[in-house]
Amino acid sequence: MIRERLISVWDSQGLSAPKLEKLTGIDRSSWYHLRNGKRRANEEDIEAIVKMFPQYAFWIASGQIAPEIGQTSPDYDEANRNLSQPARDSNRRESS
Repeated sequence: MIRERLISVWDSQGLSAPKLEKLTGIDRSSWYHLRNGKRRANEEDIEAIVKMFPQYAFWIASGQIAPEIGQTSPDYDEANRNLSQPARDSNRRESS
């Protein structure tokens, strides 16, 4: 479960294994192996992602969010972004 949440974070941020290696110092092959299920997430992986994205710490650890204290998930943040965008009315015409 934590493995899937870590992958969700880096997918939502558009991060690749080489980019994660550069940002975290953890070898890209470790990130590839984690993504492909060849190894489990460890303390170092979790700590590295949480340092970059502290707003996801609670969700990574528990699978739950607490937006009232700034602890969200990538899906929650995306939904909020979509709700924040003004709806476009395609039937509405602008007056000239």
